[in-house]
Amino acid sequence: MNEGDIKEEVSQRVYDIADEVDWAHLTIPQRQKYYEAWTTDPEIGGKLSQVMDQTRIRVYLKDTVMKNYSRDKRPKLQSLITSMSLPCVRVTQEFIKPQAVLCDGNKLYTVAAAKEWKIALLSAFERGCEVRNLRENVVFFIEHTTGRFVDREYRDLIDSAAKRLEVKVFWLT
Repeated sequence: MNEGDIKEEVSQRVYDIADEVDWAHLTIPQRQKYYEAWTTDPEIGGKLSQVMDQTRIRVYLKDTVMKNYSRDKRPKLQSLITSMSLPCVRVTQEFIKPQAVLCDGNKLYTVAAAKEWKIALLSAFERGCEVRNLRENVVFFIEHTTGRFVDREYRDLIDSAAKRLEVKVFWLT
């Protein structure tokens, strides 16, 4: 097997496990246990050690494999807009990091993981300032069912910041 095949096989095995354990809803300590187990697993870490140094395996799993997994599992913004019956006849502009679209030249929709709330709100605000006649500026937060985001007071803080920036916030499950 070549390096690409090994990485692909390992990634698929890790993705299957992540699906099985509902990765998005695991706490950081729970995730750390999986990284440790995967690193020592002969079918995951063992195979990766054939194509990379043992000291890089955990970082590769976390920063490459699972980052790609999380990105792939995020709802696509266009699908989200359609499923929520939001008005969007034509996408005028697309943005990345965080993912956003400007619809019909006057409605800005952004989607981001809750842990990226500061970047998402400030990006939405900044992008909104550049749009003439902006009618709607909305940020959809996902991946907020663990950690400090289950605390209503913390979410209220984020909602308050959004209100001051004139950005609407929706917490999606």
